[in-house]
Amino acid sequence: MTRFDFTPSTASDAGFATEPLQELRLFLQTVVGNGNLPGAVILLARGNKLVLHEAIGQSDIDQPTPLRTDAIFRLYSMTKPFTAVAMLLLYEEGKWRFDDPLSKHLPEFKGLTQQAGSLAWREPVLCDLFTHSSGHGLGHTMEEIMATVSKIDTFGASSLTDLIGRYAQVPLRYEPGTRFEYSIAMDLQASIIERITGLRYDCFLVERVFGPLGMTDTGFALTHAQNARLVPGYAMDAETQRLRPGDALEMQEITFPLGGSSFRSTAIDYARFARMLLNRGSLGDTSILKPESVDLMLTNMLSNDFLANDYNTLHYVVGGGNGHGMNGMVCIDPAKAGRPVGEGTYEWAGAHGTWFWADPENDIVFVGMTHRAMPHPEIAPLSILSQDLVYRAFRN
Repeated sequence: MTRFDFTPSTASDAGFATEPLQELRLFLQTVVGNGNLPGAVILLARGNKLVLHEAIGQSDIDQPTPLRTDAIFRLYSMTKPFTAVAMLLLYEEGKWRFDDPLSKHLPEFKGLTQQAGSLAWREPVLCDLFTHSSGHGLGHTMEEIMATVSKIDTFGASSLTDLIGRYAQVPLRYEPGTRFEYSIAMDLQASIIERITGLRYDCFLVERVFGPLGMTDTGFALTHAQNARLVPGYAMDAETQRLRPGDALEMQEITFPLGGSSFRSTAIDYARFARMLLNRGSLGDTSILKPESVDLMLTNMLSNDFLANDYNTLHYVVGGGNGHGMNGMVCIDPAKAGRPVGEGTYEWAGAHGTWFWADPENDIVFVGMTHRAMPHPEIAPLSILSQDLVYRAFRN
């Protein structure tokens, strides 16, 4: 395990003004007080300096319990960057290539383009899996995505192999490489990892990533003590406009680990992971990946012609200055995107309100974690608002 800890710092010592950061606190306190969110943990670091690590609101609103900074949250899609790192570990070992056909590693997908209803002529290659451009779309809207998940009966599958077999029966929605559409591609990556290594996906990550990085509160399977710190999930009731416990579909509970969701973590653990990315593969005295592998992960993989159009997933827009690296959005032109972040900023969010970004130009890591299902239409998108206030505070 690496010997690394962030060093607590004042905002000014890390190059930030205090007032906009206080605005971020006040905003979160207000939306929690208004009943829009149960609570939030926020963390801001620059380099190894820890500027913010605070908990606001409640863990459990039915039995009011103050939220703690070591609370464990369901990451949902913030699992995806873990999967990119896992794939890159095997890439470094020569176990796969970006131009490998999907069926080379997952034979269930052989003949996919001949399947009834397929709108594709070529089989996806592994490169397509990292940018949601493989043809395996779930839908354009959250409603379509959830309807597809329900049709496949994702949460009725008995194993990742069983689930992959179900995915293989779904026709490709478009020609690979021609469109960005939120997809199940990261689950396909997890299955490839399992078949190459012979390990269950979460065990591989614990052995090769979480353990070495000292991410002791991150994983799919939690201990009894960790489960006591796992926050419940909430959703906004459409009729009462009050928070209620999330239902089975909203909570997306599953009995085996996925590459696109299903992991849990704390803000500080996730910050260690993001810090490793900004260190180009290392943390403290521990090396996870080669620098050039992390460079691949954080580099836009989509062509200029592809990015001439805009593709939306919730409040994220790929195109117009935002590209896509391996399993996460990358800002390639902040001015064109109209965003305050540095060039090369890598980020993604989770379905219950977790979000993060890692900014290599300014050496900034931010992690935010809430426990209410998105979307949150009555409040500003938390990733956008927090970026606005953090960079308004940033001085040098």
